[in-house]
Amino acid sequence: MAKSIFILIVFILVVFFPCLKADFINLDDGGHVVGNSAVQDLSLGSIKQMFTQTVNKTYIPLTTLSFAIEKRFFGFNQFVFHLDNLLIYTGVVILVLLLAKQMGLSLEASFLAALIFAIHPMRVETVAWVTERKDVLYALFYLLALHQYWAYLKTLSIKHYLLTFLFGLMSILAKPMALSLPLILLVLDWFYGRRLTKRVFIEKIPIFLYIIGIAWTTYALNRDHHIGNIFPQGALIWVWSLVFYVWKFFFPFQLSPYYVLPYPVSIFHWPYSLSVVLFLLLILLLVRFHKHKLFIFSFLYFFFSIFFLLRFDGRWFNVVADRFMFLPSLGICLFVGGWAVQRLKNRWCKIILYFLLVLMGIRTDLQCQIWHNSISFWNAVIKEDPYYYRAYNNRGVAFFQEEQDDFALRDFNMAIALEPQAVKAYNNRGFLYYIKKEDSKALEDFNKAISLDPTFPATYMNLSLLKKAQKDYSQALQDALYAKKLGLLVDDAYIKRLQRAIKVSIPSK
Repeated sequence: MAKSIFILIVFILVVFFPCLKADFINLDDGGHVVGNSAVQDLSLGSIKQMFTQTVNKTYIPLTTLSFAIEKRFFGFNQFVFHLDNLLIYTGVVILVLLLAKQMGLSLEASFLAALIFAIHPMRVETVAWVTERKDVLYALFYLLALHQYWAYLKTLSIKHYLLTFLFGLMSILAKPMALSLPLILLVLDWFYGRRLTKRVFIEKIPIFLYIIGIAWTTYALNRDHHIGNIFPQGALIWVWSLVFYVWKFFFPFQLSPYYVLPYPVSIFHWPYSLSVVLFLLLILLLVRFHKHKLFIFSFLYFFFSIFFLLRFDGRWFNVVADRFMFLPSLGICLFVGGWAVQRLKNRWCKIILYFLLVLMGIRTDLQCQIWHNSISFWNAVIKEDPYYYRAYNNRGVAFFQEEQDDFALRDFNMAIALEPQAVKAYNNRGFLYYIKKEDSKALEDFNKAISLDPTFPATYMNLSLLKKAQKDYSQALQDALYAKKLGLLVDDAYIKRLQRAIKVSIPSK
């Protein structure tokens, strides 16, 4: 066992090494980490804020606490944040190995399942993106809960049940996706051979109650009141999403941080017709191999884990995403590991299998390059969807931060051309003009942004900076105060400087 763990650690470090050199990405890393006021200092006040507020409409206090601890001791050192992601991920992989062995798989099958889980290219988004600390952290506690529950099934010890309860609580505090835990515990009951009696369901009630209570905080903020056409378009999107994850797991090619929903949504459009055929084939396989316990467990674990993320509506930034497959793929990995060891007994078959795994590791290593910095990230998104205006706006911000103003201006212009209502693009282009001292163009863009969204605070702050440069201190103060009223963190020292400047500019009587 120790040798298997050592080999897994070596594989993880080699394959994901590029992640340690990655930067923060201007996709949620600002809101979750660098620009999160609760992360700035580790105090009782900030901890209270973590547990009483959401981040980007998501309740993840334990994840935010981990960021605050890193910031307290290391500042915003990208290497430390990425290293911690990788270390927690390594712990998750080791738990996968231990759980597989605990559930009765041989050491070789358990190792193979853990290795597939560890180096699969779909893992990159979770490991390389600092914001996805919530994925690796929730998975760590989720698997600890499963370990303790399996021990409870063997001993019926109250200690193991309470530890299951505790780790489940920590998991849901790291990410709402732990919502599936009670369902997975029932799947473990079935796999263990336990009769699904009244007691079995009563055991899940305390876990179910706190998980639903905490998960509702996030769901209530993100639920979509306009579900769209459930049938047939919604049903087709749902089937396509389910098949997408299975397909990408077995054929992890052309992975992207952003996937475009195929349009039009119609049974006569080949992605949907093919998805329906593959979905029916999957149902036939379930019927055909209904007595194959590991196969059925694999599907049930996958389905109940991914179920809450399957969409009926295409109006999302990512209808599907690699990170959503992180822990749901565990069941499939266990099945593939067990099946391969049983079926591929020939030496050459095993050599070919491990050669394919090496190729998979190389593919994963290359996938890490996408997450090197914001420019490489948005390059990949634009390659997938050349008409996605937000990608151009965000890449423009990245170019601006790298002092590549010409490229930044080009991207802001492109974002506005693709979406004339792009408030942030007007605001960002206006700020670029302000830096270049092209005041008339800056003012025009700021006014346009305000006309499109009078509640966007960043524009008022930028307008305040412009007015201050023009020595219109009264208007600059008014704009700064309004930005603060709208929720922007405005430096009090800046406001005091404006107030002093107004006093100095007023002639004494």
